[in-house]
Order: sequence, then C-alpha cells, then structure tokens
Amino acid sequence: LRKNNIEKELIKLSNKKNLKVDIDKKLLNEVSELVEKPKIISCSFDKKFLEIPKEIIIITMKHHQKYFPIFDNKENLTNNFFVVADTPDKKGLIKLGNERVVEARLSDAKFFWDQDRKTSLESRIPQLQNITFHAQLGTMGDKVDRVRQIAVGVANTIQANKDQVARAAQLSKADLVTEIVTEFPEVQGIIGGYYALNDGESKEVSQAIQEHYAPIGPSDFCPGNPISVAVSIADKVDTLVGFWAIDEKPTGSKDPYALRRSALGVIRLILENNLRLRLIDLFNQTWTIGDYSTDKISAIESLLSFFYDRLIIHLREKGVRHDLITAVFAAKSDSDIIQLLERLKVLDEFLKTDIGLNLLSAYRRAVN
Repeated sequence: LRKNNIEKELIKLSNKKNLKVDIDKKLLNEVSELVEKPKIISCSFDKKFLEIPKEIIIITMKHHQKYFPIFDNKENLTNNFFVVADTPDKKGLIKLGNERVVEARLSDAKFFWDQDRKTSLESRIPQLQNITFHAQLGTMGDKVDRVRQIAVGVANTIQANKDQVARAAQLSKADLVTEIVTEFPEVQGIIGGYYALNDGESKEVSQAIQEHYAPIGPSDFCPGNPISVAVSIADKVDTLVGFWAIDEKPTGSKDPYALRRSALGVIRLILENNLRLRLIDLFNQTWTIGDYSTDKISAIESLLSFFYDRLIIHLREKGVRHDLITAVFAAKSDSDIIQLLERLKVLDEFLKTDIGLNLLSAYRRAVN
C-alpha cells in the first residue's frame, strides 16, 4: 500500500508539471521500506550540471541519493527530481538539504568530467598495464591486446568494419583510469564513449565502446551494431576462455567472475543478431591468441558444454519444449547456435504434422 501511494503521488506531481518521472521499481521498493509516512518533495539543481552526461546525474540521484529523476516529454533529463521524505517539509529545510547534497555530488562529477577531457583516451592506454585483470591472465592492457585480435577475427566473420572494430577494442578499457570512473564505477564504458567522441573518434567507435559490456543480464539491452557486437563478443569470450584455461570455472552457486552472465551475453548477441558463428572455432582462435599452456582440448570441450547448459536454460525460459531441447542437444554435434535453433524449429514443425504425431505415438508404444 505504501509503495502504491508513493508511485501514485510521484506520477500525480510529475503530471502537474507536464513532466515524466523515472519510477525505477527497485528504487521504489527500497524507498518504500525506508519511510513510514511518505511525503514527496519536489527539488531541483542548477541547470549548468545538465552539461554532464545524463548517466552520471541519474546514477548520482538514483543509486547514491535515492532520488527519482524527472524527464521532459522528449525524454530529456531535467534539473528536477523528487525526494521521498518521512515527514512534511514545513520549513523547506528538507528540500534545501537534499538540493545541497546533490549539487555537491554533481560539482565533483563536473570537475572530473572537465579534467578528464583534457587527456585523450589513447594516451591513457599505457596506464592499463598498471591494472591487474587477473594474476594468471595478466594486466588489463594484456586483455585489451587479446580482445582487439579476437574482435578483428569476429569482424571478419560477421562482416563488420575491421579498422573500426580494432580501434574500438583498443580504446574500450581506457576509461578505467579516468577520474570519473574512479568516482562513479557504474559508468565505465558509457563514459568512454563520450570521451571517444570528444577525442574525435567516429560515432560507430564511440557507440561500440559504450556498448561493449552489454548485455549484462537476461533483460538488459543487447547491441545490434556490428562493431559493438564484435567487440562485446570478443571481450566476453576472452574472459571465458581465459578462466577456463586457468581452471577457474563457476562451481555450484559460486561465480565470482560472473562467467555465467558472460556466456549468456554471448548467446544473446548471437541469437538476437542471427550470427553464424561456430563457437568451437571462436574458442580455438581465442586460445591461440591467449597462448595458454594447459590442456586445450579438455578445457574447450568443458567450455562448450557450459555454453550448451546456458543455452538450454535460456531456451526453456523462452518456453521451448523440454523434449525438443533434449532431442536436438543430445548429439551436441554443432557449435553453431543458429543451426541448433533451426533444428529445433524443423523438429517442432515436423512433430505437429500427421506423420510426426504418428511417428511419436509409434515410438512411445515401442518404448513402453
């Protein structure tokens, strides 16, 4: 009831201003547990801070301060926001206090934003050698070198521009050494795209840098631009092959390096862009680039099996019949995911025909 009241009041107040409030369900749940008698207070900050990328402002408000951002009818972020307080703000002190807090945070962000743009992303690349990716897999600079080579290989397969893919991969992690990412780690990648544009890089390269971490989860945005797709797949596959090479696989419920999420990300990128990529070839190329010394055959077989398990779970969640999945995946003879889905489709259509139904009935009788 409290949650519903907060939501209704937020919508009512934003409609009065002819604006739209961003009602993040997770934030709404959190806020409704923090207040007993919620009161919505309308606040604002100096418009000069709208020069900062909107992602930083939104993260500051939602994640750090538990505020609700407000947008205009064209989906542009405004300098208004809502605070959910526990007491009426009769003297305006709550409004004033929250406005001061958010402006202090945004002042820091604007300072870092202005300072970072004085140095190009390319000039930051050598600093990645000072960041350890993993003790057995080298530095973040080593990872970038591998990702660039893998991404160019993927680009050849999916007909993406190789030069742009290589450039995006080379710059993809450079924002990790910026002040803004140190202060707001949630914007890594996103802010790199902004800085790339500031440095004069192409729109496609900038977009690929922004999107190369995506998709992060099953419902997250999935890139469709071929350059973004190539870099994103390369980044995730490098991580997966590397951790399998050093035998750091997920066990039970433990997955400290989010490898299940990376695998699902690769699967979604392939499925949603209808890419004809053979995983076995991609893993072998990645292994060669990484120059790993452990048992290649057993590691890659294990990784393929892991991918099949992730794909099966993904298909079940999409409502694909259990018996069809079992039949098609029994052989595990093809690492082309699109080909596997074609087999599922053909088998499903066949079993809906009279011949298919009769064959299934006869088979069941024989088994029984």
